[in-house]
Amino acid sequence: MPEATTLRSASHLPDCLVQQPDHVLFHSALQFSSGFGEAGWRNALLASNEHLIPRSLTLGFQAARAEVGGEACLHALLDGLRLHAGLLADDREVVALVLQLGLAECLAPALLEQLLEAVPEHLRTVARPQVEVRVDAGSGREPDALRAVGCTRLTVIDRPGADGPGLLARAQPAGFTACYYQLRVPSRGDRHYLQRLQRVIEHGPARILLPAPCLAPPQPCAATWFGAWQQLVAAGYVPIGGDHYQHPDRAPPVTARDTYRYCDVAGVPRRERSDFIGIGAGACSQVGEVLCRLDEDPLRWQARMAAGHAGVVTGLILSEEEALASDAVQRIACDHALDVADFEWCNARSFAEVFEDARARLQPCLAQGWACWDGQVLRLRAEGILLWRIVAACFRPALAR
Repeated sequence: MPEATTLRSASHLPDCLVQQPDHVLFHSALQFSSGFGEAGWRNALLASNEHLIPRSLTLGFQAARAEVGGEACLHALLDGLRLHAGLLADDREVVALVLQLGLAECLAPALLEQLLEAVPEHLRTVARPQVEVRVDAGSGREPDALRAVGCTRLTVIDRPGADGPGLLARAQPAGFTACYYQLRVPSRGDRHYLQRLQRVIEHGPARILLPAPCLAPPQPCAATWFGAWQQLVAAGYVPIGGDHYQHPDRAPPVTARDTYRYCDVAGVPRRERSDFIGIGAGACSQVGEVLCRLDEDPLRWQARMAAGHAGVVTGLILSEEEALASDAVQRIACDHALDVADFEWCNARSFAEVFEDARARLQPCLAQGWACWDGQVLRLRAEGILLWRIVAACFRPALAR
């Protein structure tokens, strides 16, 4: 987060968009420790099985960054699935699957179908698990083929020079339960960014996702980024957590029971917290307060699995203070508010004791009008929801510095 004096002197809100910290909800994988390995991950999985009410599971499959053939990729993912299934209790249920960007291109539809069919063979699933597939705007995969093999949701990820709105238009009649559109941070040279977004809005996808600053181009355009947010708001899209804005006709009712409560490792706001199991070279996972990353080299990862290991190379166990900070950050990201009394009731800790300096770090945000105190509830205003990372970073001292 920028220094307080920088925030106070910012003449335009768009400037603050490019000043946001990159990793607020979760630590960057670069901050993980190489001292955390296989034993730590196995212990975390086994401990998670002991919850009185079993926590649901989200599986995230991803393709290797290096060139890997489809058959080899499929076999590696199946090995990773089997290995993790052997460590998870029988009463753990898979509620969602995320097929990360690049996987639909690496695996032909027939291979993708084999992967999806293997999940209920090794793990218990709910009756209708959500299967989200993420594709680049220039993908050669046709939405009909992805829907036919069992994908229930499709996210088109915007790219300059690609007809993302056209791909979205072809996907909408394909029978998906929902279609999303993910925006990237605009670059100064992308003159058609807002025109593409307007075409997307005209198609009315269930959700449009604002950019994540961690994937910014060398020369980001703050004014265009701000203009994209203004277009979403003008079209009636409703913020529901993280960077997700939902179509006004599909937005959830505004009641405490229906608010989104947790953003997972994939950045998806969900109504309940689940453990996220990442499978694939370089994949990240989170179980409880433990995070890990698999070896990003496909051959080394496969060799580790051949020896009976998941392929964990780095990880992180959150301290009690870090877990409390994560709770505060999740509330701000998902609820756009932080109820001090509820925080204290849930965590049996004094808010003032845990966040002794947070109120002082919040002052620039309050002065800008991005947030306000309503009694004991910190509430984000419209601009604060756009800049939720800056507000949330006030509760992570390392980022605030």
